[in-house]
Amino acid sequence: MTHGAESTRGASPRVLVITHDLDPTADYVLRELNARGVPFWRTDLADFPQQMTMTAELGADGQWGGTLTGPLRGIDLSELASVWWRKPTTFRFPDGMSGPEHRFAAGQAKRAFAGVLGSLPQVLWVNRPERNADCTKPTQLAAAVAARLPVPPTLVTNDPAAVADFAGRCGGRIITKVLGGIVHTENGQRGQMYTTRVPADRWADPRVALTAHLFQREITDKAYEVRVTCVAGRLFPVRVDAPDGPGRLDWRTDSKRLAYSPVDLPDAIRTGILDMLWRLGLVYAAVDLIVDQAGTHWLIDVNAGGQWAWIDCTRAAITTALADLLQKGTP
Repeated sequence: MTHGAESTRGASPRVLVITHDLDPTADYVLRELNARGVPFWRTDLADFPQQMTMTAELGADGQWGGTLTGPLRGIDLSELASVWWRKPTTFRFPDGMSGPEHRFAAGQAKRAFAGVLGSLPQVLWVNRPERNADCTKPTQLAAAVAARLPVPPTLVTNDPAAVADFAGRCGGRIITKVLGGIVHTENGQRGQMYTTRVPADRWADPRVALTAHLFQREITDKAYEVRVTCVAGRLFPVRVDAPDGPGRLDWRTDSKRLAYSPVDLPDAIRTGILDMLWRLGLVYAAVDLIVDQAGTHWLIDVNAGGQWAWIDCTRAAITTALADLLQKGTP
């Protein structure tokens, strides 16, 4: 499905928004761009190749020129100012393709989009997909330490014996969390894998040997948490208070009972977050912190495509910041 700014149908879109059809978070920003008369085109990777055509030719100057076009709209690559890589779904091919044909076609499409769009020198990306992919937990935690942000002691291992040793050095209070996205599907059922405590009787669990696991020292004296939405150097921190119960360990498990309020960050933490995001090459990110009773701000997670629109007190400001960024095409 393709969309564009109603007030600028005759203009060539300068903003390309790549996300799935049902993305209400993106809608806030696109309504703002539309109100400003900024031409954009919203599409999804799933539109290619059955509803979208790419035609790109390499010029004598070494730059790609051409178009992306859909049933109603398209873009001229030479006029593109920014790409908002939100939450696209995968390329969709005709059902009659065999497995090998599908894999070959998907590889071709991925390399074409990454190669052509990614090489356009005048385009701002929020964020480059390779930067999103590179923002793994080991990478982000290492960048946080390099930026002098506090990070809980962390172990990544598939050795059950290493878990007991690590737990002993953490006072016996450790948690585990997935290294990737928390959403999983099993037997057709969709579920989520939240942060969990690891009791002593599971430290030597032989199943640890089956794959890599991440363990951290639990912050047992948690005061509150902070979600910091970061847009090209502008930080929008919100305090998150969870009531007693599962949400105290992982607030995502009890989202309906959370309380949000604006909060200030210490200068050292603000500077550290900006330094970390520079090291990770991210223009946009959602950063999660745990603040303990002593006021230490522990870096817990960096989500390169994190959500923000459900928090009322910062929604309008973040919408404006993202629209400003996409409209300008420069950080």
